Amino acid sequence: MSTQIVLIRHGETDWNVEGRIQGHLQIPLNRRGRAQAEALGTHLQGTRFDAVYSSDLLRALQTAQAIVRHSGHEIREDMRLREWDLGVLAGLRRTQAEHDQPRAARIRRDYLVDEPIPGGESIRQRFARVTAAVSDIAVRHRGECVLVVSHGGPIGDCYRRATGNRIEERMKIDLFNASINQVYIDSDDWSLASWAQIDHLAAIGSLPNWEGRSKNEDS
Repeated sequence: MSTQIVLIRHGETDWNVEGRIQGHLQIPLNRRGRAQAEALGTHLQGTRFDAVYSSDLLRALQTAQAIVRHSGHEIREDMRLREWDLGVLAGLRRTQAEHDQPRAARIRRDYLVDEPIPGGESIRQRFARVTAAVSDIAVRHRGECVLVVSHGGPIGDCYRRATGNRIEERMKIDLFNASINQVYIDSDDWSLASWAQIDHLAAIGSLPNWEGRSKNEDS
């Protein structure tokens, strides 16, 4: 019995717009991000979810809260759904990171998947914790439909797991703020159902990437 996982990337923050690295910092949604979250709630109010999970970071929680105002679901927080722990890079703009933390910036820029960011984690470590969390959710809700609100990096990890792309391969995929993305999980078998749905944001807009960076990178 497959579990349908509906993956939502959090709404926009000022730091998304400014190109600042968020990592595990607690950054709220900005005005457009709140509008995106409300649009998600309206769009999804006719969809039956058996459970709602969210990263415990503020930008994800605020997005999830806007959605469940329409459905009344309890939000189950899971720290494993957090964004990439970017350690010493958190709070910096990319140009500042290159100057102040060149080693850490190189790990991120050159996609060195097995090197942890100082004070943080590696891409492979993030992939392992995120896919383990989503797999656990799928087992807990076998045959059901579950909403999961997370971040660009973790949602990209789910895409990679569902499509069988090796973690060493760079991917160029859309990771829109407040987008709807769907995978099916049946035991160890993941498959992609749909990706980067943003019709509900037609009047609001959404950032697909960050100032020309490769679309699989995270903030």
